[in-house]
Amino acid sequence: MKAVRVALYVCWAVVLLTCQAFAAPGDLVWSYQTGYNVYSSPAVSGGYVYVGSEDYNVYCLDAATGTAVWSYQTDHYVESSPAAVGGYVYVGSWDGAVYCLDAATGAHVWSYQTGHIVMSSPAVSGGYVYVGSQNSNVCCLDAATGALVWSYQTGGPIYYSSPAVSGGHVYVGASDGEVYCLDAATGSLVWSYQTENWIEASPAAVGGYVYVGGGDRKVYCLDAATGSLVWSYETDGEVSSSPAVSSSYVYMGSHDNKVYCLDAATGALVWSYATGNHVCSSPAVSGGYVYVGSDDNKVYCLDAATGSFVWSFQTVDDFSSSPAVSGGYVYVGSEDEKVYCLEAGADDPGEWMMFRHDPQHTGSTDTPPPWGDRIELRHGWNLIGALGASDSARELRRCVIDDGTNLMWWDDAVGAGLLQPFVHYYGSGPGYYILASSGGDDGSFRPGTGYWLFTCQPGLALLVAP
Repeated sequence: MKAVRVALYVCWAVVLLTCQAFAAPGDLVWSYQTGYNVYSSPAVSGGYVYVGSEDYNVYCLDAATGTAVWSYQTDHYVESSPAAVGGYVYVGSWDGAVYCLDAATGAHVWSYQTGHIVMSSPAVSGGYVYVGSQNSNVCCLDAATGALVWSYQTGGPIYYSSPAVSGGHVYVGASDGEVYCLDAATGSLVWSYQTENWIEASPAAVGGYVYVGGGDRKVYCLDAATGSLVWSYETDGEVSSSPAVSSSYVYMGSHDNKVYCLDAATGALVWSYATGNHVCSSPAVSGGYVYVGSDDNKVYCLDAATGSFVWSFQTVDDFSSSPAVSGGYVYVGSEDEKVYCLEAGADDPGEWMMFRHDPQHTGSTDTPPPWGDRIELRHGWNLIGALGASDSARELRRCVIDDGTNLMWWDDAVGAGLLQPFVHYYGSGPGYYILASSGGDDGSFRPGTGYWLFTCQPGLALLVAP
């Protein structure tokens, strides 16, 4: 009996280690291969990811699976980050055009030719599209028609700096080193602030202040109404990363290889974290974590309060794209030509990985025959239950997995790598136990119990036999 007990404990430990290898935050959920570098930052809306690539295309991907829904080809690189608003996608291209595409189909709605490269990302507000161009102009376009409403010429080309719209004003930086505040309705100059070098970062306008980084290695906080300097903080490298402002803190990266957290009111340093190379990517802050890419080929997840390392994900090339966080996932592009979807968040050190319960992962198997519930599954651990509506156990072998195209019996789905062969169950007693594999004598769903099932990819559905 002792030998059996030891064997069970060993089996349990092995399965836990295997499961943890699959379930950790920072794990790859899916990747999508484009035809060239991805500098564009993804936009996530309505269950879809919109992103540009230097293969000249704008892509719409299914956010859950990474499957391509549509693509639209422009006449040059797409480094501009799309804006998905009101059923349309707005994006710029190196061919000099700003495009409006139907978000559902990718059909061309309108385009406006600025006359020069557009790497700046459009900002959409109040029925208008605001965008910068390398001919030094900031353009305001009618969002419905693409007609030019006004343009304002700055003193230098506008590269990656994208407009921020707040309180009836448009804020943008240019290569002449100035931050401009324009009237959103007329395009007239309200104020400008001269820094000591170029500005490629996009301003963040929050709470009556404008935050922006520059090529002079500084981060600036300006009064949004007057343009007067509130504070500046000097790093040890150029700042092309755009600030993210959250919970009274400002987060941004620098060419000195660091990610910074500053006090938004005073500019005082709260913490910094050193990566292995330049940080051009702009941070995304969500759920108490900061997500940011680095030229050391990694995406980092840091604790937003302390800057402590949580996890990193590494590929074979730089991350200049800025992460987007939505629905528990991190989406980001890389210069290795791919778009990545990663698990967000962090482990709870006080519990096993599979017990990080997400209500969206739950389902009941108590629907009457012929098949019971169709339980939608996501990547990771899914909690399902057999609450006692049937007196008989339901065998795993009689469960069917739907991958969106095919229906497969449990054993076939395991063989195809869609899910792990083990299910963990819990009952009224203490502890958690292995239910066994589908080939075991005890491979069944018992009435009155709940089960944790790990799926190795999203977009699956479980159909349970009566």
